[in-house]
Amino acid sequence: MTSSFLKVFWPESANRIQGLVRFRWLAITGMILGVAPMLQVGYLQKSQMPYLMAVIALLAVLNGLTEGIWSRPSAAQEERIVFVQLLVDLLAATGLLFATGSANNPFIFVLCIHAFLGGSLLRRWRSFFFLALVLGLLAILQSETYQDAEVTLNVDHRELYFQFLAQWILIGVAWFVAYLFSDLMQKQEQRIRNLQERQLKADRLKALGALTAGFSHQMATPLNALKLRMDRATRKSAQQLEILGELNEAQESLNECISVFHHMAGVFSQSTEGELQKTKVPSLLRDILKAWKQDNPSFHVETHFEDKDFNCRLQVLAFSQTVFDLLDNAAEASDMSGKISLRLYSESTNLILEIIDSGKGLSQEILSRLGEPFATDKKNGNGLGVYSAHMAAQSMGGEFSLFNNSSGVGATAKFTLPQEGVLS
Repeated sequence: MTSSFLKVFWPESANRIQGLVRFRWLAITGMILGVAPMLQVGYLQKSQMPYLMAVIALLAVLNGLTEGIWSRPSAAQEERIVFVQLLVDLLAATGLLFATGSANNPFIFVLCIHAFLGGSLLRRWRSFFFLALVLGLLAILQSETYQDAEVTLNVDHRELYFQFLAQWILIGVAWFVAYLFSDLMQKQEQRIRNLQERQLKADRLKALGALTAGFSHQMATPLNALKLRMDRATRKSAQQLEILGELNEAQESLNECISVFHHMAGVFSQSTEGELQKTKVPSLLRDILKAWKQDNPSFHVETHFEDKDFNCRLQVLAFSQTVFDLLDNAAEASDMSGKISLRLYSESTNLILEIIDSGKGLSQEILSRLGEPFATDKKNGNGLGVYSAHMAAQSMGGEFSLFNNSSGVGATAKFTLPQEGVLS
């Protein structure tokens, strides 16, 4: 029952402006129902009724215009419209308080509600400006109450000062709590969106990997049969040099196709079936780098490792192959006189590995398709290295990113992996 009422009052699709409209209708209803009691206790005089009715009519017209014109604004317009709406509500409420007892009116707490709404619905300078305006209007109300107290006998000014101070504190606390809570909620929502995007990307990559593995399995038999037949044809055509040359070129293309299929299938199987092992990452990286330098002696690699024994749970084979591929990519991007840098450091509970080259960087087209297989601008590349890095990082609970350096020279491949035994 309660849940159904809340859905009617505030549907899941409602934005901030529609929420304000609903709260304003509640306030209008409360003011109409409160007319008789306020007249009876003396907080509202009959002479003030026209002013109250004018305020109610103004708020009702504002609600009607909002529902008809501004109920579905763009993201850029929504903040400004909410700001204006809150200002109108605040000025209307202050006017009513000014006419019905100022700071002595027991409904002065309505300013706390406005401060709370300003802290939760507004951001940056608008929120601070709104708080300053609320406090400024409160000061005007308190000044009016103080002047009335000066001409009234037997007024305890110390109690009045305490009342004024309490009002300032309550309004300030209401704004601060709302602003802090809203900021935390926005950060949490952004974190959830990032996780959802990462999960969506991981699901797409896994689905693509499964499709590729199946495709590779289906194509393996006919490709192998074709390769055997071409081998036999090559041997039989050994005396016909022109035919032999064409067959050799065709065989090289066929071998390249088989290599790509095997690579794709290997990437998928390693990322899904490999066992995670607790590994000392600095020691593993030094072994990988030593082996890579034997095949690439002309390149200079600078290492910047924090002096710690970082432990992570890795699929050692998949991780090692990925680092080899990324080092090959960095070497290909950098010329012989360029340098490659490896950085290993901790950040909170994560371990960060960066492989930095000194090449020309990546084009915007490649950056927009990052992680997709076959997305590459290399003449002889197949785009599987970055795809493999994405799959390996996700299978180990981390993430992989590739971006151009802010200096304008080269690009950075960045692994983020959770450390073993480090609590958040």
